[in-house]
Amino acid sequence: MKKIGSLVLVLVMALAMAACSDTNTVKKTSTNGSNAETSASEQSQTTQGSDNASVDVTLDTTGNFVFKYENVDILLGAEPTDILAKLGEPKSKLDVPSCAHDGTDYVYTYNNMVLTVYIATGSTVGYISDVRLTSDLVATPEGLEIGNSTDVAVSKYGDADKTTDSLWIYKRGTSQLMLSINNGKIISIEYQIP
Repeated sequence: MKKIGSLVLVLVMALAMAACSDTNTVKKTSTNGSNAETSASEQSQTTQGSDNASVDVTLDTTGNFVFKYENVDILLGAEPTDILAKLGEPKSKLDVPSCAHDGTDYVYTYNNMVLTVYIATGSTVGYISDVRLTSDLVATPEGLEIGNSTDVAVSKYGDADKTTDSLWIYKRGTSQLMLSINNGKIISIEYQIP
C-alpha cells in the first residue's frame, strides 16, 4: 500500500513539474515605487541582476479561480499572508527551489489539499501559485471532485480551453484549473498560476 501511495505522489509531483512554465506576465514593484510589467523570465533576470534591490512580484487576480477550503477563500495569485493565517497550522511545510521561476516555492500540506506559495528571489511578498486537491473528501466550489466523470466537469465548467487524452485545462484570468483524466474519470484536480 505504501508503494502505491508513493507512486501516486511521484506521479502528482511529476505532473506539477511538467506543468511549470515561465510565460506569466507579472507586475514588479521596486523599492522606488515604479511599476513595470514583464514576463516571468524577464523578471527573473531583473531580480538576479540586482543584489541590493527588493522586488515584489504581484499578479492581476481579476477573474482568477477561487478554491474554498474549510470556509476560507483561496484566490489564485493572491498575496498569501491572510489566507495562510486563516487556514491555520499546516500538517507540514516544505520549501524548494521553484521549477518555473527564479525563487522559492513554499509548499503547505493540509488535510485533503496542498497549497504552494511562490516568492521570487529578492522579494518579501509572494503569491499563491498552486492548490492541489489530494482526495475526494473536498470539491471545487462548483462541486467537482476527484473520481467524477468528465461529463460532470463539462456540466460544471463547460468545454475545456485545452484538452489532451489525459489533461483538461480551464483558464480564468491569470490562473488555470487542470484536470488529470484516466479512462473518463478525473484523477487529479489542481489550480495553478502557469
